[in-house]
Amino acid sequence: MNFQTQLRKKFMVFSIKLILITCIIFASTTLIVSLIGKNFYKNENISLLDKTFQDLNNKILFQMDYHNSNSNYLNAIENNNINKKLVSTNNYSFYKSMNLRYCYNIYDAELNPIYEEAHYSTLRYKMYLSIIKERIENNDPIKFVIYSDLNSTNSCLIFYNGLYKNNILIGIDTYFIDINDLSYFLLPNTGNYIIANKFDSIIASNNYEILKAGVNFKYSRNYTLNGTKYKVTRVEKEFYTIYYLEKKLTIEKYYFALLFMLIAIVLIVIFFSNHAIKKIAKENSISIESIINDSNVVSLGKLDHRINENLDGDFKKLAMNINAMLDKLNSEISLNKQLSETNLIFEKRKLDSQFDPHFLYNSLETIRYSMLFEVKETEKYILDLNSILRYSITNKINYSKINEDLIYIKKYLELDKFRFKDKLTYNIIIDDDMKDILVPKLVIQPLVGNCIKYGFKDSVKVHIDIIAEMIDNLCYIKVQDNGVSISDEVIKEIEENCKKEQNPTNHIGVHNVLRRFMILYPDSKLSVKRDNYGTVFEISFTKRRNPNV
Repeated sequence: MNFQTQLRKKFMVFSIKLILITCIIFASTTLIVSLIGKNFYKNENISLLDKTFQDLNNKILFQMDYHNSNSNYLNAIENNNINKKLVSTNNYSFYKSMNLRYCYNIYDAELNPIYEEAHYSTLRYKMYLSIIKERIENNDPIKFVIYSDLNSTNSCLIFYNGLYKNNILIGIDTYFIDINDLSYFLLPNTGNYIIANKFDSIIASNNYEILKAGVNFKYSRNYTLNGTKYKVTRVEKEFYTIYYLEKKLTIEKYYFALLFMLIAIVLIVIFFSNHAIKKIAKENSISIESIINDSNVVSLGKLDHRINENLDGDFKKLAMNINAMLDKLNSEISLNKQLSETNLIFEKRKLDSQFDPHFLYNSLETIRYSMLFEVKETEKYILDLNSILRYSITNKINYSKINEDLIYIKKYLELDKFRFKDKLTYNIIIDDDMKDILVPKLVIQPLVGNCIKYGFKDSVKVHIDIIAEMIDNLCYIKVQDNGVSISDEVIKEIEENCKKEQNPTNHIGVHNVLRRFMILYPDSKLSVKRDNYGTVFEISFTKRRNPNV
């Protein structure tokens, strides 16, 4: 069984197992969460809400019982001699313990005000006072009532109790709490909760729309608010009722959740499958896998990491050259930080340091497979790759004469021919007038790489022409292939991109080619054309005696 077949088989078996395990875990987890955890959060909040309201009710009733046990306070009320100082003294501890605003009123047995912090004079309010007095006389266990003023949108909850001296009703104690303050104090900020009295009038709600609508939920199990459907849960207490509105999940949301889980499963499969592939590849080629693994660490941005040099033969030289390139790159980055005030130098160093990582990765992959079958050819391949790497990292300057640079572009093409054999052909033409023109090192390599990358997508054979010529003191460098013609949309995108100083698109290589030329020749231009033959990238600039090197 060959390597590719073995890899495909193990990948398939591993993926199927992983998908089955993931689906079982997902189904089990979903079932458990649905059966056990669905109502936990809701019940926890309802329980907390009930306790908070009970505590508030008990605290106020305790304070009113305290008033009934204070003979001086009762005498002052009976003699209509109550004042703010006396009220403050008797309510001081209670006021300190409350985390809620309130108003306090006292009325005599004939419902005349003795002490008022909140003044109401409407007939509707007097009717409510009569109801309160009647409940007190009938020993009604409910000690609160909802009052809403028809002339305003404000409502309040009134806690009340009778004031007795010698078992005779001499007055009425009342505490007024605004509904909005009560809602803020009682209710959690998540979910939709409502407290209603035994007549199903809303006492408090953390949803203003519900509070404004004044909806009756007593006989409703479902409710729609602003286009959203809710399921109503009713929890009845002795003197009041708690409602919880739970959003109903639509079929579309279920489908979305399922799609999200499927995407997550695919990503997990890809991650673990990649791990399995690396493990199999390592068994077939230890040396090259070591270089690839270390290169992956570097590609994640860890530029201080170094390639393992404890390898055999040419692989050791290859690792040393890559490490030398990383040393130079780190040096350039450090230098760029020190010279950041000089934008031209910074940009030049950054662009010159961007060697195509895909080419290096593909070269290592080619070496991995060819070393088993074509040893001599692989040795030449490694030597040519070393030569290109050495050329890219040696010398303190990052430019060379175009005729010298094209020698290494030719080596680059020969490396690709090693992969594609006769399917890749090329031709390099350079005018005598152009041979001494200075260009950034390996500057057109991204364009040549694009010709190979995209040319083979829909073509069996790819031919590349590289032409350097001078016309009327204007220098032209053309890279042309016979691949699928480029679309108008892509041409427009590249041209717009080349007009910008920063690159906002995926065409990084093309943008960097132009920027590197512009550092040497500020009038440089890059154009993209198409014809019946294929795609043409053309760089043009004016010949200068002293370019910005």
